[in-house]
Amino acid sequence: MAFVNRKLLKRVTAWAFIFALATTLLNGGSKMSSGNRRPNRLARETSPYLLQHAYNPVDWFPWGDEAFEKARREDKPIFLSVGYSTCHWCHVMERESFEDEEIAAILNEHFVSIKVDREERPDVDEIYMRAVLIFTNGHGGWPMSVFLTPDGKPFFGGTYFPPEQFKRILLEIVRLWRDERQRVLEVAEEVSRAIAAELQLTVPTAQPFDETSAEAVLKAAENVLLKNLDKNHGGFGGAPKFPPHQALEFLLRRYERTKRLPLWEAVELTLRKMAHGGIYDQIGGGFHRYSVDEKWLVPHFEKMLYDNAQLAQVYAWAFHLSGDDFLRRIAKETYAFVLREMTSPEGAFYSALDAESNPPSSRQSPVASRSKEEGAFYLWRPEEVKAILGEKDGDLFCKVYGISNEPNFVNPHTGYSGCIPNLLKAPVENWAKALGISPDELWAKLDECRAKLLEARDKRPRPNCDDKVLTSWNALMVRSLALGYRYLGEESYRQAAERAAEFLWAKMRKPDGTLWHSYRNGIAKVDGMLDDYAYLLVALLDLHETTNEGKWSERAKELADTMVSLFWDERNGGFWFTTERKDLLTRSKPALDGAEPSPNGMAALGLLRLANETGEERYAQIAKRTLETFGGFMVRLPHGSTTLLSALNEWQMTRKETTKVVERPIERIWVEPEKLTLKAGETRSVKLHIVIAEGWHINSNEPQPNLQPTQIGIESHLVEIERVEFPPAKEVRLGFMDEPIKVYDGTITVTIWLRTKPNTYGSETLTLRLRYQACDESRCVMPSETDVHVSVSVIP
Repeated sequence: MAFVNRKLLKRVTAWAFIFALATTLLNGGSKMSSGNRRPNRLARETSPYLLQHAYNPVDWFPWGDEAFEKARREDKPIFLSVGYSTCHWCHVMERESFEDEEIAAILNEHFVSIKVDREERPDVDEIYMRAVLIFTNGHGGWPMSVFLTPDGKPFFGGTYFPPEQFKRILLEIVRLWRDERQRVLEVAEEVSRAIAAELQLTVPTAQPFDETSAEAVLKAAENVLLKNLDKNHGGFGGAPKFPPHQALEFLLRRYERTKRLPLWEAVELTLRKMAHGGIYDQIGGGFHRYSVDEKWLVPHFEKMLYDNAQLAQVYAWAFHLSGDDFLRRIAKETYAFVLREMTSPEGAFYSALDAESNPPSSRQSPVASRSKEEGAFYLWRPEEVKAILGEKDGDLFCKVYGISNEPNFVNPHTGYSGCIPNLLKAPVENWAKALGISPDELWAKLDECRAKLLEARDKRPRPNCDDKVLTSWNALMVRSLALGYRYLGEESYRQAAERAAEFLWAKMRKPDGTLWHSYRNGIAKVDGMLDDYAYLLVALLDLHETTNEGKWSERAKELADTMVSLFWDERNGGFWFTTERKDLLTRSKPALDGAEPSPNGMAALGLLRLANETGEERYAQIAKRTLETFGGFMVRLPHGSTTLLSALNEWQMTRKETTKVVERPIERIWVEPEKLTLKAGETRSVKLHIVIAEGWHINSNEPQPNLQPTQIGIESHLVEIERVEFPPAKEVRLGFMDEPIKVYDGTITVTIWLRTKPNTYGSETLTLRLRYQACDESRCVMPSETDVHVSVSVIP
């Protein structure tokens, strides 16, 4: 989510167009030979992603002072490439461009090239992804390709570039750096300022949360999520679909508290549809990263620790609330996958499994030059299944799991194809009924078949494993296993959680009590960031609640104190993502969820629970101020703020305060006429009168950065809004805003034109809903809603 000044975006977009004119999407580029390659500096790194590039002909540097000093000394721009080891398009760009001798020669002569593992340095990734979103008008992703000045300020960027286009971009940037340096530096300066403003953005509430205002925010968030639910396939929104871990956890929390049935129905639908799809590994358990389609059928095949940690606990929690054995099955299979394939001998958890692998010996890639294919480890053909299971069982398995001679996955770039096992055609219970046997009997047979197929699949060439250990992701897995033990009663989960937690406390903690972020081959590196501390804090508290062992609570308190001392912003509220570092362009305050939970949301949740555990009020005060610092996000972007919302739900349940007298920026609101009769096909207007209190104004209906515009909504079976006529707005300057804003004050009238819906007749009381945000000279209060009602009749 980017809050970028629109004027800046236009200027930068126009500048980026210069580069676009110089590029065409062509294929090509000569490959270097595979022999006699010398390692570059990345060979000394521990990151599997950086090591993948250790024999590129590009003279790569890791992120650090050496690279920036060279760029300043030689007066060269920096090419920054950011990715991760299981990223499919990162592999493609490496093969096409970074292994290309001609492209490498251009980079080595004219640039200082830096390679970054985004999982090892999420702070660097976050900063420069904001630049890419500016340059591409909101289209980010990996590999991320950014061009910087020697002091780290970005002036152009994108994601994956085909080799010929990339070569042309490089040559154009060489020209611009030589001939139009001042223009480059001006763009870099403007973009850097925009990034700093965005990453440090907070949208606070104007007054402290109380029981009433918190409940209103929580209920509104529920309704937004339910409105955006895909009622056919589950999840929220369309393709591509990522597992909505945090949203599901928030809905489960609210359902557990309110017993509001639509919340459970949304969770159950999504969990079932994901587990039936190809995004779930039907043979070996565990979830792939995301689905390219709305049905959850075709995934990107990498498997990430953070996905499986969060999803396993949601399935386990859902089983606890429902008693549904299918949900328990998915939770247990996902935990089994992690413990089997992503656990180190030391008890920590690896980061990810790659999407690509060499095809089985019985198949080859249609493209002779390729050795690896996306999804090759997970795809099946009917003859392969029957060779392992026999004709009868193989035929049954193929029918149930949708494996046929018509592949449901074809790589559009290579033609490699196969079938992704799935249950989207019908659940196992339906197949059992059709076969005249019980579901338990069919599941037993399918489990027997799946065990044989898993054994056979394990003999295939395996995807690479990114075996670095990240504190943050391991903490998510520790928490998940602790909850899995609580809800499923499996002793092995508790043992695995405690073993991993002990590893983190022993290996990822420095003598001064601060944390390391990354570990591999006995080497811990990179200073811990807020997510490392916040996730581990919550994990330790869940371990304490599950095991009742005091050491976990004691460690949680020690960790919380360190987190607050390192990252808390006493002046403005909220937690910084990093400490002040000279190698970073700016610092951020991450509030919104991504594939991982909001670090500020998890910090607030952990501190609230610690306050309840220890009785120390200071933790609750910091947590509450954090929630109020980002309260506007929960109102305006609830779908991206569900971890913050979960923390707000925790606060309201355990530490709610007495409702206080609320100011009334709007003194009166009424509609004329109060009764309305329309003929079918007719359009008529009503007038909404609003009296705004002296000293207050409400924002105009025009969108303005970080403000809720005045909007009119309707709930009616008979009529709909055709158009709304707002009065002219006035422009004012407020002491706490940099730019003037457009507002309404005094008494205003809004004209709302209503038209009848096709083929509907009758009478009802419709609701007109005014949504607005009021401000005075010193602050803006949280957005509010007010309803007025009109009796309406539609006659033929």
